Amino acid sequence: MRRELPVLAMLLGAAALPAQKTDSLPERIRNCHLPAEQRDALVRSLAARDYGHMEDILVLRTAAADTPADAAELRALAGAVEFLYGKMDRAAAAFGQSDAAAPLGDADRFTWAMALVNLGDEKAAREQLTRLSGSHPDGPLYLYWLARIDYDQRLYAEAVAKLKRVVGLDPAWARAYDSLGLALDMLGQPEEARATFQKAADLNRKLAAPSSWPPHNLGALLLRLQLLNEAEDALREALRYDPKFAMAHYHLGRALEAEGRDGEAMEEYRAAISHDPVVVEAFYSLGLLYRRHERGAEAEAAFAEYKKRKAGGVQ
Repeated sequence: MRRELPVLAMLLGAAALPAQKTDSLPERIRNCHLPAEQRDALVRSLAARDYGHMEDILVLRTAAADTPADAAELRALAGAVEFLYGKMDRAAAAFGQSDAAAPLGDADRFTWAMALVNLGDEKAAREQLTRLSGSHPDGPLYLYWLARIDYDQRLYAEAVAKLKRVVGLDPAWARAYDSLGLALDMLGQPEEARATFQKAADLNRKLAAPSSWPPHNLGALLLRLQLLNEAEDALREALRYDPKFAMAHYHLGRALEAEGRDGEAMEEYRAAISHDPVVVEAFYSLGLLYRRHERGAEAEAAFAEYKKRKAGGVQ
């Protein structure tokens, strides 16, 4: 199992920074070049999260737009809606068509970049983010996402350099410290990574809705450093924020097993499997514990499931 977190894989999860906020769209809709009844219909559909209906209205109205500028405006709005709808290919296409007619605003360009990342087109995403960062050299947001692309492409030194700039610009950003810790760890600097993860966890704890990732990443590193009591504390903190976090259960199981608390470790491995069977290493670890305790049938079942899932391409 890869020890690092694939940063961009969690782009639309709890760790993501939202590119479009639904509370900013009603005003934008009310100011767009559409008849009042259609603007009202779009606002109602947005409130109901009926993005499909919004998509239908915008497609029809874009085709009937009076001017190229109006069509570009509606395509950009459609891109924002498609992003919320989860249709990244359509979002990227709409933003691209709009930008070809008239340069996008910063918020739409950033959303376009996020759609491109989700589509795996990191080269195009980097192009848009570089353009944004060049226009806002003292703004940490675009630099942060450029660093996350660096990390995903295993350009760890470049990611570290950017993220150190980011935390200098925004010293209270827990997510940036967490990402910096990941990159430092991949560069083989565990002690610096540990201090950075600790900073991320401390800042994260002060948030209204703390993320489970900073304490998890701290705990996983402490586990590798064989600081088992500290690892357990950090991993339990992660599970307080998200009791269904399978990776935290798995790593907690490893910490408990290393402390000789096999029964508790089995419970954590089973919890990891129940919350996310994709965490296949939990099957293997559970099988080893069953075998150690002479529970042969259960051990063989766990190993068989592990082999089945590995053969099926689950990592």
